[in-house]
Amino acid sequence: MERTKTSRRNFKIPKNKAFLSFILIILFLPAAFSLSKDKLSTLYGSYLKGLSYFNEGKYKEALSAFKKAKSIDPASSYIRIKIAFVLVRLGKLDEAEKELKEVKKLDPNNLEASLGLIFLYSYLGKNKELEEEYGDFLEKAHALRPEDTKISEYLAQFYFYKKELDKAITLYEAIVKLHPDYFDARYLLGYLYDEKGERNRAIQIWNGILKDNPDHVDTLNALGYVYAEEGIELDKAEEMIKKALEKDPDNGAYLDSLGWVYFKRKEYTKAEEYLKRAISNHKDPVIYEHLGDLYIQLNDTKNAVDYYKKGLELNPESKSLKEKLSKYEEKNKEPKEESKPDKKVDN
Repeated sequence: MERTKTSRRNFKIPKNKAFLSFILIILFLPAAFSLSKDKLSTLYGSYLKGLSYFNEGKYKEALSAFKKAKSIDPASSYIRIKIAFVLVRLGKLDEAEKELKEVKKLDPNNLEASLGLIFLYSYLGKNKELEEEYGDFLEKAHALRPEDTKISEYLAQFYFYKKELDKAITLYEAIVKLHPDYFDARYLLGYLYDEKGERNRAIQIWNGILKDNPDHVDTLNALGYVYAEEGIELDKAEEMIKKALEKDPDNGAYLDSLGWVYFKRKEYTKAEEYLKRAISNHKDPVIYEHLGDLYIQLNDTKNAVDYYKKGLELNPESKSLKEKLSKYEEKNKEPKEESKPDKKVDN
């Protein structure tokens, strides 16, 4: 898909090193309370040595120190995460992945481990594992902070990518309920309904946005384009899209929308002008398909086929482009001597 600030309290950090060391033990080494005095001292010393070596770039020494700490407290997810980070620095990515997976077994809600795995899978090109880990991370983050709008949006966009539109819509409905003046969220909610095939609901949402915020450019363009697609309210569609273009005159999507309005009105000269301007600013398979459709109407099959091919290169899964290319490529091979009709003269 094609979008809250949180306040922070200001804490004063004590400069007393002994106090800070105690805090480290409490927060990150909870098993320390069950250890003997000697083991506690060894754990504490090894952990701090590991941190020091890591900060100095001495990763082999850091790994040795952290592993010693781990041998005393094998259930500490925090020590294991530090070991994984060192292993990454040493280029031992498979071992790092194994360590992070172990952390997730010990602490399933550990988001730092999930982030580490996301980094590893991205670097290693393990796309399937990356997708699963990213989704798992966002779902856990949302469960921990359901009020965080940004996390909700990221999760909704992930669901959209997975084509789980109902889940994405549910999240955006919740966001809009909490923040009715968040117009970008309302716009995307309409977009999701349109993708789901509920165009009337999308139109209703977008009209509601323009009633509250007449200058929301993405909504002006989206509603204008949908009207063009439906072949209705074409004068109103032209007006809305031109208003969007006043704010962003080189936006390829907006130029394409206006070109499509003219195409629907059979004003082919204007349609060609705006569609070509659109494709020069934004290489998009939909625009290439629109240009192909335009040249079909002008009986210029050769140009139409060329544009369909370019669109298919960008989106090899497009059924409509495949069908059109198959249909007109054969016709283009047949020798014909037909004169092209004159383009309609626009008023």
